[in-house]
Amino acid sequence: MGAASAHHAAAWLPQAIAAGNCLARAAAARQALRASSSSSSAAAAAAAIGIPPEAAAAAGRQQSGGAMHEGSVVLTRQRLEELLDSEIVHFARALKPHPMTLQQILNLRDPEALRGFLLEELPIRFARRLQLLESLPCWSKYPHMRVIRSLYSDAFRRLRMIPQHEAEPFRKTLQNIKRRNANMLLHVVRGVSAMKNGSHLSDLQVNAFLDEFLTARIGTDILSSQYLALTRPEGATSVIDPLCDPVGVVRSAAGDAARLCKHHYGWSPPVDVVDVGQVRFPFIGQYLNYIMFELIKNSLRAVVERYGSRSEAEKDPIRVVVCGDDKTVVLRVSDSGGGIPLEGLQQVWSYLYTTAKPAGEDLASEGCESDDDGVAPMAGFGCGLPLSRNYACYVGGRLELNTMPNYGTDAYLYLNRLGDAQEGFPQDAAAEVTLPSRGFLPKSG
Repeated sequence: MGAASAHHAAAWLPQAIAAGNCLARAAAARQALRASSSSSSAAAAAAAIGIPPEAAAAAGRQQSGGAMHEGSVVLTRQRLEELLDSEIVHFARALKPHPMTLQQILNLRDPEALRGFLLEELPIRFARRLQLLESLPCWSKYPHMRVIRSLYSDAFRRLRMIPQHEAEPFRKTLQNIKRRNANMLLHVVRGVSAMKNGSHLSDLQVNAFLDEFLTARIGTDILSSQYLALTRPEGATSVIDPLCDPVGVVRSAAGDAARLCKHHYGWSPPVDVVDVGQVRFPFIGQYLNYIMFELIKNSLRAVVERYGSRSEAEKDPIRVVVCGDDKTVVLRVSDSGGGIPLEGLQQVWSYLYTTAKPAGEDLASEGCESDDDGVAPMAGFGCGLPLSRNYACYVGGRLELNTMPNYGTDAYLYLNRLGDAQEGFPQDAAAEVTLPSRGFLPKSG
């Protein structure tokens, strides 16, 4: 048995191991033993995946009626953890994800094929995120960064322990991972803020890390959500709306932003929505809602703080226009809230930058994600615009701001109407292009 075969056996091993049991069935050992023509080659194969020769020999002698089945070996939890850690390194450095488009994801309708694909794809994406985190200087000194590392490492392990044919355990594992990672944005913002305050990250490093980290989260979230939507007990759906109505999304986002504004200021400026052409296109309504909520919320705050009364603000309402052609959907949000100083225009795309007093005074303090009464603040975290731009760029769009000092701001959101824009992955070396992937992209159906 060659080194390549032994490596394959090692990579397959975690899928055959029952969690929490140090007397585990190791299919890799069984494959190694069966592929070996002599006791010496069997011992070499076992050693290649870290199994003591005497254990491998004992496994080969066991019969199915005994205490251990054929191909079983004694594997300690420590050794299991070491094998999984080595897999994380291998997946991060030697494999690459499959880039996807919204149309491809929308067309994934076979749960079994999608499950097989995700069992190979998601661990690669989690491993790459772990590698990115561990590339930061002194990351382990910061509690929130250690939490992130623990959550993603746990997600990788859980996925690698699931046999491909078991649908329900896979679904429950995905649900569990999404639940456990629900506060990931909060952890990463607090973590990098602490690292910046501790002089371990510069503004440039913060922006580069968060851009890559948060953009990578989008694809993982979409793929996981698509599988959960397809396998809903009450009937299959999709995380992507094939006929997304941007005007409906804008009106919903404007309503939410207006209610938040009234809560904080006692009143809210009017928002006019203009529909040009009744555009429909494949998109994720949740992401469009997030972007439009952020843009409209920023405009409401600027207008309130400039005019001070609804009667004055009504003279020049916030205006949202939705239009598009065959390839692009365009949304514009215009306000007369005084604009952004020209020298500060580029800063609004920097993470952790805000012109407002940070909620709770300290991003690293507990409870900073909301006010004391549980209602989100109008501003103060500095992630809204950069994250909105990430969502837009992920699907082949862009978000731009134009400002007229002492008058107002126009925000332009351009989105791919065809859903055929491929997600991009950062390439730190030319060799990235030649890295292999695992598994196969399921056929549309």
